[in-house]
Amino acid sequence: MRKQQILKLLCFLGLAMAALPSVARAQVTINMSRVTCADYLAMTPEQSDVFGAWVGGYFNQRSGYTWIDMGAQARNAASVRAWCATYPAEFVMTGLARATGTAAFQGDPNRAVVKVEMSRITCQEFMNYAYDKQILIGAWMSGYYNASVGRHDLDIARYRANSKRVSDYCKRKKNRNDSLMNAIQRVAI
Repeated sequence: MRKQQILKLLCFLGLAMAALPSVARAQVTINMSRVTCADYLAMTPEQSDVFGAWVGGYFNQRSGYTWIDMGAQARNAASVRAWCATYPAEFVMTGLARATGTAAFQGDPNRAVVKVEMSRITCQEFMNYAYDKQILIGAWMSGYYNASVGRHDLDIARYRANSKRVSDYCKRKKNRNDSLMNAIQRVAI
């Protein structure tokens, strides 16, 4: 059973990065709180970036933050990797919650070098980002909104369907100045 869960997570992250349309039909739900350090360390760099963005959004929502410090994100990921090397059986999110007291996972807003205020990103700005940045922002937002409703599961079908809904909404000329968070609140389910 454990191997199936790991395979589902790795399969999802790989497919999400490739953005295959068939993922939208997949009936896979990943309990992100059950991802162990060993699972995390086995991920490709792209997969761990998406996982880290989702977890960052999750912990930031729990702390009341709507921003991300891109420099701290990279430092935090390196720190988690080092910690996970020592504790491979530990659940990543449990360890982070314990280590941070469920505080923000992203750093200090006053010392942020490259601070992105997620609540101010417009649809137009989001659509202008490179595809890899859209994936990371989408994963961060997914973690953020899942935490806001007390979920730590990532439902792949819902994630992909919501990504499409938000993208379609943001592509409409009349919505380009709406914030991405507003777009998500309007069309995501």
